[in-house]
Amino acid sequence: MNGVKNFAMALAVALPLAAFGTTAAAQCVTVDPVIIPDVRVDPLDATGAAQVMQPVTMMFRRVGVGNAPITVTYQIVDEDSSVRSRVGVTGGPQLEWRSDDSGRNIGATRNEAYALLRSGSVTLGADDNSQQATLRLFLTNLREDLPAGVYREQYTIRYWCADRDSSIPEEIPGIVTVTVQVPNVLSANVAGASTQGEIDFLDFSTLTRSLSVSVRSTGRFAVTARSVNGSVMLREGAAGTDKADRIPYVVRFGGRALALDTGAGFTNPRAGLAGQQIPLEVVVDDVSSKRAGAYSDTLILTLAPVT
Repeated sequence: MNGVKNFAMALAVALPLAAFGTTAAAQCVTVDPVIIPDVRVDPLDATGAAQVMQPVTMMFRRVGVGNAPITVTYQIVDEDSSVRSRVGVTGGPQLEWRSDDSGRNIGATRNEAYALLRSGSVTLGADDNSQQATLRLFLTNLREDLPAGVYREQYTIRYWCADRDSSIPEEIPGIVTVTVQVPNVLSANVAGASTQGEIDFLDFSTLTRSLSVSVRSTGRFAVTARSVNGSVMLREGAAGTDKADRIPYVVRFGGRALALDTGAGFTNPRAGLAGQQIPLEVVVDDVSSKRAGAYSDTLILTLAPVT
């Protein structure tokens, strides 16, 4: 029984000590909603900036009737990122919030162990009803392989009205909104970085020939093709429709057949920033019954981002 009494007494003493360590401070300010102007980035633009900076102004307003000076310590909290703060889900653009007063990153993740090291401050002087805090938003990974889409997130402001080491902070969820737009863009070329290529069957000893099309895209893209001669290679100088002067052929892009007569196509998945080498394959019919001569056709291949 003595052991139980001693344990109960120790527990009773520990509770007030824990409560004394973190006192709740009354709310001293509110913060106006902040909507950052939309940022548009193009990962395929080789001349584009590797990072973008956007100035941000936050307005802190005094709460209550007191007029004593107040120094507010604050930070911006990312609720769903675990290591690096991002816009949207884990694949979104990385960002940093740098306070002009401290010059350091004041962005923190919800579960960060040392979040208090990331903070800025703003002081409302005697009789000041409001005060602005200036900071800069940096988007830092704009050369990475960002899929096309709209990345949007609302961030929490966490702030302390008293000593941050001994007080419980206030939080205003979703007060800062950031939107980043990554358009669906595409670049494509054949060997030699040209938009034109040639498939030469020579003496038709081989009935299948191909070339590679290099494609980079931030999103899905539609593939269509059109034949000037209606899916046949015509003999040079031929004026009629004699089958002996016409060599039918089929075209495959990435192994999938293209309907040259109807213009119907298909959709390819995102090629990414690194790109893909996609084969454009042409297969001709048997030529044993065709007249001697030079045969040709012009094929127009169209790759277009899917909106």
